[in-house]
Amino acid sequence: MIDLVISIIKHKGGNKMIIDLILDRKDGVEYDERDFYHDVRRYEETFNFEPSISLAFDYGFNEDIKEALCKYIDENEYNEDVKDYINSVNWLGEGE
Repeated sequence: MIDLVISIIKHKGGNKMIIDLILDRKDGVEYDERDFYHDVRRYEETFNFEPSISLAFDYGFNEDIKEALCKYIDENEYNEDVKDYINSVNWLGEGE
């Protein structure tokens, strides 16, 4: 199943999975909140994914974004440790 998802992502123009975007930032890839937002939107649209993360960016605050990202981690059964990182950074880029 994961191979199918990866091949779809590559076919759709190289969109990264949201988890990859998070881990890229954690690994030191330069973070730009606008790029992150647009990459998340592309992922949500490509896979008809619930837009809770982009809506948190549109109408919420940093804490709302963290909550939406942690919910994404839980729903996809990713490593719980990623949530520690999510909650340790500012996703709006302010003050960085």
